[in-house]
Amino acid sequence: MTPLPLAALLAGAAFAAEPTPPAEVIVAVVGDIRVGGPIGRLAERFGLKDPVSRVRRRLKADFLLGNLECAVTERGKAADKTWTFRAPEKELDILRDAGFDWLGLANNHTMDYGVQGLEDTLAALKKRGFASLGAGRNAEAARRPLFVEKNGLRIGVLAFTTTIPEAHWAGPKKAGVSYANFARLPEWIRDAKKQCDVLLVFYHGGTELSETPNPVQRDFARIVVDAGADAVIGHHPHVVQPAEIRGNALILYSLGNFLFVSPTPGTERAVIARLHVSRRGVRAELVPININGGRLRPASDAAREKIRAVLDAQGALGAHPDRVFLAEGRG
Repeated sequence: MTPLPLAALLAGAAFAAEPTPPAEVIVAVVGDIRVGGPIGRLAERFGLKDPVSRVRRRLKADFLLGNLECAVTERGKAADKTWTFRAPEKELDILRDAGFDWLGLANNHTMDYGVQGLEDTLAALKKRGFASLGAGRNAEAARRPLFVEKNGLRIGVLAFTTTIPEAHWAGPKKAGVSYANFARLPEWIRDAKKQCDVLLVFYHGGTELSETPNPVQRDFARIVVDAGADAVIGHHPHVVQPAEIRGNALILYSLGNFLFVSPTPGTERAVIARLHVSRRGVRAELVPININGGRLRPASDAAREKIRAVLDAQGALGAHPDRVFLAEGRG
C-alpha cells in the first residue's frame, strides 16, 4: 500500500478534530394572529390553505409558535373596550393546517369575552391539538412554562404581557392572562431556566404603531435576559421593531403582524422569525413578509429594505450577522 503524503495525513487529522456541530432545533415564531374577521372570510372563500400558501415553506420548522389575539368562543359578554375579537372554533383549523404547535395567549384580547370566553378558548385549543401558554384559571397556571424536547435539547417557553386592561390579568384565585410583574420576573425566569437548556420568552407589549421600543419593553427585555433567558420575542405594536443582542441573548422587540389585518400603513410589513436554537444560544433568520390583506406573501425588494432598516436601527444586523440576519430569497 502506498503511504499517504504528509499533507493529506495532516488534512485528515484536522478534519477529524473538528468539533461536532451542536444539536439544533428550529422554532418558527410569528406575531399577532386574529382568526375570524378578514382571515376567516378568506379561508371560507378560498380554502384553509389560502392565507399562508405563499409563505408556507418558511413556516416549516420543528415547532411553530404564534400569538393568538382573539377569544375562541361564541359565548360570553364583550368587554367594555374599543376593539373586541373572537372567532368560532372551526377557524382554528386555519392554524392547524398552517402547522402551528403552540399559541400564546398573554395579550390584551384573550379576555375580550370574559372568563367564559377564556374557558372556551382553552378547551378549543386543547381539542384541536394546540399547546397554549400565557393564560389560565389563576396566575400560577397562566405563567406556567411550556417545555419540549427535540434532538436532545430541552426548550422552555414563557409568555407574558404588560398590556391593559388590568382587570384581565390573572390573580392568585382569578382567571386571566400572565402579567409581567417586574418584581417577580427574575425569580420566574431563573426557575424556568433551571429546567431547560434554552429558554424563550414571548412578550406582548409596547406602543402600538411605533417602530421604536418603549421603556417598558426595554426594561422587560433587560430583566428577563439578565435573569437567564436566551431570547425575547415581542409583538403588540403591529409593526416591526429593532433586533438587539444583549450579552449572548437575542431580543426581537416586535415581529409585527401575521394573520392580522390592520388599516394603518406600515402594518403590512412583518417578519417570520426562524429561530435556530442550540446550547450555544439562539440565532434568528428573519423572513420579511407582506400581510397583503390577510393573504400573506414574501415582501417586495423595497419592503425588505425598509424592514431591514428598522431591524438594524440599533446596529444588531451589522454587528452580529451570524446571530441575526435576513433570510435569503423571496420565496
